[in-house]
Parts: sequence; C-alpha cells; structure tokens
Amino acid sequence: MSAHRWIVVADSPFLPAHGGGEREHLGFVRAAARRGRLALLVVPGATEDDVAAYQRELGDVPVVVTARRTSPLLLVHPTKPYVVASRPAPGWLVARVAALAPDATGVVVFSYKSHRIGEVLARGLRLPAVLRQHNREGAYHRSLSAGTPGPRGLVLAWEALRIERDERRLGRAGWLAGTADISLGDAQWRRTTGAHRVVHVPPFALDLGPAADRAREPLAGDDAGGPRVLFLGALDVATNTEAIGWFLDRVWPVVTARHPTAVLDVVGRAPSAVLRTRLAGEPRAELAADVPDVRPYLARAAVAVNPAVSGSGVNIKLIEYLDAGIPLVSTSLATRGLPLTPGAHLEIRDDEAGFADAVLDLLADPEAARAMGKRGQAHIRDVLDADVNLDRIADLLATSGR
Repeated sequence: MSAHRWIVVADSPFLPAHGGGEREHLGFVRAAARRGRLALLVVPGATEDDVAAYQRELGDVPVVVTARRTSPLLLVHPTKPYVVASRPAPGWLVARVAALAPDATGVVVFSYKSHRIGEVLARGLRLPAVLRQHNREGAYHRSLSAGTPGPRGLVLAWEALRIERDERRLGRAGWLAGTADISLGDAQWRRTTGAHRVVHVPPFALDLGPAADRAREPLAGDDAGGPRVLFLGALDVATNTEAIGWFLDRVWPVVTARHPTAVLDVVGRAPSAVLRTRLAGEPRAELAADVPDVRPYLARAAVAVNPAVSGSGVNIKLIEYLDAGIPLVSTSLATRGLPLTPGAHLEIRDDEAGFADAVLDLLADPEAARAMGKRGQAHIRDVLDADVNLDRIADLLATSGR
C-alpha cells in the first residue's frame, strides 16, 4: 500500500479521452492508480451511468459524480467565474468521500475550474491539496474572446476578467499546499503573481502517445504522392483552428511552391463546414476527420507542424509528435510548456518564412530529420517519466506543514 493516497478531483468528464485535457486527466489517474496512490476520483458533470466506464479503467477505485449547474444567471455574478460557479460542491460530498476513502492523505484538483470542490474537500477532511493547472485559464478565455465575434465574445471577455482576478487570488490561498503547473512557462508566470510553492510537473499523457514505431495496419495511399506533412489536433477548438488557418494562409503556399509533391494531412475531430470547404479547395491538402486511430497518420508523416498562435499550457499533440519520433517544426508559443532545445529536439520558428524554410529543410534532408526525431523522442520520454512526476506532486503535498 502506498503511503500516499489521493482524492483526485477532475474538472469534467474525460472518458472517452479524445482531447488534450482529457488525455492528461486519464494519463494522471492511470499513473496514480498504478502506483497505488489513487484513493478516490470525483468527476463533476458525469452521471451515475458513466461510473462503469471509469471503473473499467481504474478497477476498484471509488468514483463519485457531482452535478453541474448550467443556469445563465451564473454569468452575471460580479466576481465568481461561471466555470467555477457551475461546479458546486454538494453538501453531502465531504461525508461520502470520507466514508469511501478514509485513508486519503491529500487532494489533487484538476484544474482551476474545480478548485471550489477541492477546497471544500481539503478543508472538510483537513487534508493538504495541490492544484494541477492545465493552463492559464484567464489567458485562455481571453484568447477565445478575441476570436469570437458578437455577444458571445463579450461574455467570454467578462469571464476572462473574472478568472484572471480569481487565479491570482487562488495562488496565495491558505488551503493550498501549492500549484503544479503542466507548463514550464505558466509556472514561471505564476511565480510572478505571488503564488506560493509553484512547481512544473509535465503532462501525464505519454502512455497514451501513439508512437509511430508501434504496430499498425497499412494506410491506403501510404505510397502515393510525395512526403506527408502532418497537422494533428481537435478541429473544434479555437486555438487549433487559428493555428491551421495561419499555416494554410502563410506557410503552406511557400512549402508547395518549392516542394510541389508535399501533401498536408490535417487529422482531427469535428472540423467545421468552413474548414472542410477550405481544405477541399487546397489541392495538396487532405482532411481525415474523426478517425478512430491517429497512429497510421503519425507513422507515415515525414514532418509534423505545430503552428500555435494562441493559447497556453502544453499542446498534447506536441507530445504525440515527439513521442512518435517525428521531426517537428513549432512556434515558440507552443513549446513554452516543456524544456525543449531548438535545433536538437525540434525546430522553432515564429515567422511564416522561417517556418516554411524549416519544413522544407527537413523534407530536403530525411536523414537529418530522422536523427532529430529520435533525439526528440528520447528527450520527451525522459521528461515525461510518470513516476518522477508523481513524486513531484507528493513532495509538493508534503510541504504543506499540516
């Protein structure tokens, strides 16, 4: 039996795990359960009918679900953000968790959105708590508001303002042992706000990363056309649609002008009608929407691109690319979350001309590209060692002095 037994509070249902945040949730609870550290899981917004899916993943770990509030009146509160107010802690929660997990030694809250539930449990059970931050939630909502016209954009801007104020306050809260930021850059920023005991703990998504060297079925068309350039990501997420739009507008025309046989694979879920139409009009681009397995696309990619121009945290697709050993070109924004060395583990370019040049250079020298992919793969597997990162959270909980 582990000396550490944690109550983990998710921020939303995360099965099936399609998006980056869902994969991080699942990777963490799998790693914690494997080490005997997962005492109980709380999932806001899930239903009793969902519990069986979580127990298939986690065995006999108790799973408690709590209801979400969705009233639009929550949007008008002067200080409390909707994402927090919509995840209340029910009055029965502390007693039920105490009965199901009497040996719990700490609370790990995923993420800012569920911090009210985490606080109620930490105070009610007199346990230390760590906030596991996926990103700068206020900055993320501000980027969403900037790309959303009309009244919805104004609502998102209002939400961003309330979250930014609340995040700064929360970092100094007495009930928290500290904050475990998924992103190195976010951890550095959070320390400037006066938050106490901030550490960088990278993602727990590596065991989900479908590396290209694993067995797969042949993909139709593997041998047709020229080298494949891969963009992978959820296509119903604003930061990803902005990224692929920037790449198609400013980078891809330069690449195809100088390497006319290259083909762009855009792989992801739920593309909009606008994006479908846009890609259908690109003669050297192919859309693979809602595919059951991305491994074949990773396996045939000559180069991967991560052209993020907004957002924060860590791009899980960046981890997938590196874990698959694919040579990668990324913007610097997308790499601030992890300790990566340009020129060794990947190429980093922020201007469209430089980004295109880096893609073309890798396509022109496959041997050098493969060597970079192998270095990136080895490095990311070292950085994302789940046991090491679980111990970092344990150490943070131990600093509480309780």
